[in-house]
Amino acid sequence: MTLFKPDKPLVESRIARCVNSRLNSPMKLFELLALIVITAVLPKSIHANSDLIRNIVLVGNEAYTEDQISDVMRSQIGADYDAGNLKQDLEQIVVFYQSNGFQFARIDEEQVAIKRFSDGVYLRIPIDEGKIGKITVTGNTRSNDHVIQRELLFQVGDTYTVEDELESERILRRKPYLGKAEIVASRDSETQLVRIQVEVADLWSFIPALDLPAFNKDSSNLLIMLSDSNLFGSGNRGRIRYQLIREEGEEPRSLIRSRYTASRMFDSYWEFDGQFTQKREGDSWQVRLRRPQYSLKTRWSADFTLSESIDEIRWYENGKKTDTYTRSQQIHSARATHYFGSRHKQTQVSLWASSQKSDFNLIEKIAQSDANFENRNLKIVGITLGRRHVDFIRTRFLNQMGRVEDFEVGYRYGVSIGHASPVFDSDRTQTNLSVRLAQSHAHQDFLFLNAHTELATRLTEQLGDSVLTAKIKTTCKDLLYQTLVAQISTVMGFDLGGRRQVILGGTSGLRGYSSWAFSGEKKMLLNLESRTIFRGGIFKKVEPLIVLGSAIFADVGYVWNGAAFNLRASKRSIGFGLRFSLPKLTESRVYRLDLAYPLDITGKFSLKPVITYGIGHVF
Repeated sequence: MTLFKPDKPLVESRIARCVNSRLNSPMKLFELLALIVITAVLPKSIHANSDLIRNIVLVGNEAYTEDQISDVMRSQIGADYDAGNLKQDLEQIVVFYQSNGFQFARIDEEQVAIKRFSDGVYLRIPIDEGKIGKITVTGNTRSNDHVIQRELLFQVGDTYTVEDELESERILRRKPYLGKAEIVASRDSETQLVRIQVEVADLWSFIPALDLPAFNKDSSNLLIMLSDSNLFGSGNRGRIRYQLIREEGEEPRSLIRSRYTASRMFDSYWEFDGQFTQKREGDSWQVRLRRPQYSLKTRWSADFTLSESIDEIRWYENGKKTDTYTRSQQIHSARATHYFGSRHKQTQVSLWASSQKSDFNLIEKIAQSDANFENRNLKIVGITLGRRHVDFIRTRFLNQMGRVEDFEVGYRYGVSIGHASPVFDSDRTQTNLSVRLAQSHAHQDFLFLNAHTELATRLTEQLGDSVLTAKIKTTCKDLLYQTLVAQISTVMGFDLGGRRQVILGGTSGLRGYSSWAFSGEKKMLLNLESRTIFRGGIFKKVEPLIVLGSAIFADVGYVWNGAAFNLRASKRSIGFGLRFSLPKLTESRVYRLDLAYPLDITGKFSLKPVITYGIGHVF
């Protein structure tokens, strides 16, 4: 399209001719006035060699709009063109991109086009945001390349950002079959594209187990188990466990447990998890299909679960078992969640529905107790609202024994409300309400603080019970070659009515006593531990096969009913333990063996410790 541009010299010559004609006619007078008006209102663009900026065209800006980039520039449309200002603008655009995580953003000044026309200056600025040209995976001796690459938040052709790199590393480190995940990005000098190097380390994920029978006069068991968290390098998990039980006077019984997890069905983000378990009480199974929030950029997630289970429930009072029940439970649930906000500040809204049917059968009653389990058939629909502001700090030797850890800092809070009604075919009207709050802080790589609290209450026409749980944990690293850890926690039950109880003992953090030593409706527990890891300088050279550590600890606990809290009625224990981990084994867990001495027992103090063992730290 050709635009008409009035020529000022031509207009001025016509005015002169009209004046020379001495305005002999009204028509000539009208023409003179019209030409004078046109001359007065003509824009400056009619002047030849104007320095006004007529247009600025940005090319290659996909992450930010023209308005966002224009805000950091001094050169604007309609302003005078200045070469010095343009040079500073190019630098500011690059700084703007790099400060927002686009590490390889650049502008080639030789590619910037400056066109001058009679009406002004036209600018064309090409922006290279940092396109990825190649991704290489190394160190994966078993995992397939595409299994590693599909977990990355970028692919060839995408724009590289530091945030995507850091979160991709965190995603890879969460995989149980990987022990290392480091991503290095650089610019290829030939193609000027970004080159990504992903370095991982496969762990030993295939774990067999065999327990041969002892064939004593009472019983004998055979156990065979095969487990692999990285089947054929696919990232899927499989496990099968066979147990043959022979007991005196009974027919041999075979019990099978199996589980299969497809972490990325058909390379999508959907995960399938199926489990089947045979127990003495009966068979249990679960099928779950979910799409997790695999990244902080993910805007939605979903979860569908079907399960049936049979479990043995035991009731204890004063450290002695009084009742044994079997609980048959059926659970069908569905949840859909949408996330709003930025990568680190998000609001979430979840809609969910759940069907829960529980049947209790008394199979043994040894003594009178407060146990009062109820059969339930609830159909609940609900909504959950949450808010979070999170970031991550990379550290080591915090909760694991050498592996790189991603410690979350920030806060989370949320409220959930669900309602059951006969309208939904529920056996009663009930409202469930829960409120959660979690905070975590870190001071450099030295002091770490976690706090969590939750209040859950259940309101019905006849009943109502509430449970408050809270804990605060502090960790001080590298203090005189020790890691000092302290945690105070509490569980407060209100109007439980025999439907559940609070247990205090060895497995719940009070080492030195049996797992079911104390019970009630409320408890408070203080744990102190000094941990040492014998690491030396070996981690700087090569990852060892085994890492050893030790711990000295003290536990103080209280348990009571109602409001009758007695500060002097404490249960205390002290002891020491051993810690070890196998860094090259899948999931690299911490294995513990503790020898504890109870300080509040009736009778004479014994030098024989109570031995407890397990996987993971007590707190």
